[in-house]
Amino acid sequence: MKYVLLLLAAVVAGQAPSPITAGKAYKFEAVAPGVYYATSTGSMATGSNNVAIVGDRDVLVVDTGTSPAAARAFVDDLKLVTPKPVRYVVNTHFHWDHWHGNEVYPAAYPHAEILTNQITREAMVRKGLKRIQDHVRQVPGEIAALRAELAAASPAGRPAVEARLRLAESYLAEVEALKPALPTMVFEQTMTLYRRDREIQLLHLGRAHTEGDVFVYLPKEKVAITGDALIGWTPYMGDGYPEDWVRTLDRLAQLDVDHLIMGHGNVATRDWLRTFRGYVHDMVEAVREQVAAGATLDECKQRVSAALAPRYERAFSAYGEYRPWRLGVLGNIERTYAALS
Repeated sequence: MKYVLLLLAAVVAGQAPSPITAGKAYKFEAVAPGVYYATSTGSMATGSNNVAIVGDRDVLVVDTGTSPAAARAFVDDLKLVTPKPVRYVVNTHFHWDHWHGNEVYPAAYPHAEILTNQITREAMVRKGLKRIQDHVRQVPGEIAALRAELAAASPAGRPAVEARLRLAESYLAEVEALKPALPTMVFEQTMTLYRRDREIQLLHLGRAHTEGDVFVYLPKEKVAITGDALIGWTPYMGDGYPEDWVRTLDRLAQLDVDHLIMGHGNVATRDWLRTFRGYVHDMVEAVREQVAAGATLDECKQRVSAALAPRYERAFSAYGEYRPWRLGVLGNIERTYAALS
C-alpha cells in the first residue's frame, strides 16, 4: 500500500520539459504530428503518463490515470489540444494507475471502446478488482498513520505531511466511489487500427512488467508507447517476469523507433532502452550466479546491488529521491531470487 501512496505523492515526476499546451491538470507535448505526451502539471495526482493520438476524425488515448478525477481532468484539458471525440482507449496493463480512470470515457464519449489484450483484461478481473477492495481496506490505516505523523511533526515538517494526508484522503474517497470499467474489446498478440492518416499497432511482445503488457506502435511516426515495461527509473517488478523482460525488450528494439513514450518519465530514445535492457539483463544474470553459488537472499542483495551500482546507480537516479535506486534494486533482486530459486 505504501507504493500506492508514494505514487500519489509523486505528482510532478516525469513532467514534460517543453509542453505545447498546459491545462489545469495536464501538459501536452507533441512527440510527432498529432501524437501528444501528457503529464501532470502538479496540481493533482494523475499517475501514469497518458498519450493522445489525434486522427482525422477522432482520438485514441493510452492509459487513463489513477482515478476518475484524473481522467475527468484529462478529458477537460484534452479539449485545449483537439475538439475531436475519443473513440478508443488503450490500457497497457492492469495496474491501478493506468486504468482506474476508465469509467470516465464511455460516460463522456458514448461510442468509446476500451481496448487491451485478453491477458490484461483477465488480470484486471483476477487481480485488479481485488486490489481495489484491498485499497479500500488498507488506506484508512495509512491515513491514521499520517495523522499520527502530522501530530508529531515539527512546524517545518508539517506542510509535507499535510500534503501527503490530503492526497491519501482524496484517494480513499475516489477508490470507494470507483465503478471499474473493464475493456470492451480485446486482442491476442496484435491488433491494428487503420485510420485515414496513420496506422496504429497494438502489440503484445511478451511478459515484462506484467503478464500482458501492451505496446502501442506508430510505424510511420517511429513512436512506441511502452507502458511500464520501460520507465525512467528503477522498475517495479512485484508483478513482473525478470527473465522474460529482457526478451520482450529485445523484441521492442527490433521495431523502427526513434521515440519511446514510457509509462513514467520523460520521452526516451533508443539509448535509454539499451541502458534499461542492460540493467534488467545484468541483474538477472548476477542473481542467477548467486543462486547457483548457494547464496542466501540477504547475501544476494548485498553482492548484486554492489556489483550493479557502478554501472547503473547514476543512470537510474535521474529523478532524484522518487523510487530511489537502492530500494528499487533490492526489490528487483528479491523478485528475481524467488523466481530463480
